[in-house]
Amino acid sequence: MTHIEELGKLFDDFAKLFDQLSVIQQEKVQATNQDDLQALEHCMQREQAFSLQIRGMQRKKDQLSNALGLGSVSLREIPDHLSPSDRALIAPAMKKFRAAYELYASAAAASRAILETTLQEIEHALDEAGKAAPQAQSPRPQQGSFTDIKA
Repeated sequence: MTHIEELGKLFDDFAKLFDQLSVIQQEKVQATNQDDLQALEHCMQREQAFSLQIRGMQRKKDQLSNALGLGSVSLREIPDHLSPSDRALIAPAMKKFRAAYELYASAAAASRAILETTLQEIEHALDEAGKAAPQAQSPRPQQGSFTDIKA
């Protein structure tokens, strides 16, 4: 397999990973809306596992970039540095990658917004509960209000 073919496969792998991450983002939204903390935690654990995969794929990208003489060119910019014939070979994979990434970015933004809103609601409820709690408790006597009997 040539370096360009490996690069095309890497773009395909990234696209599949971003598709899976998009599904997780949708599941996070659903779990948040249903107040299902266990499902939300499971989604976050899966995200962490995918982040490890991304690191490994990033190392592969760095190896391919170096082999192609591109150094530290970002993944998105690699096609701009290839010959027209090589660019044509990876164009389908690159198109899938860009579409999957854009879908993921959109889903992640929506998920983040819903999580932030929910956290703000929880903080507000806790603040309100904290304000109401001292009123509900019986007042504590202040020091010195009892007679200290010592014999």
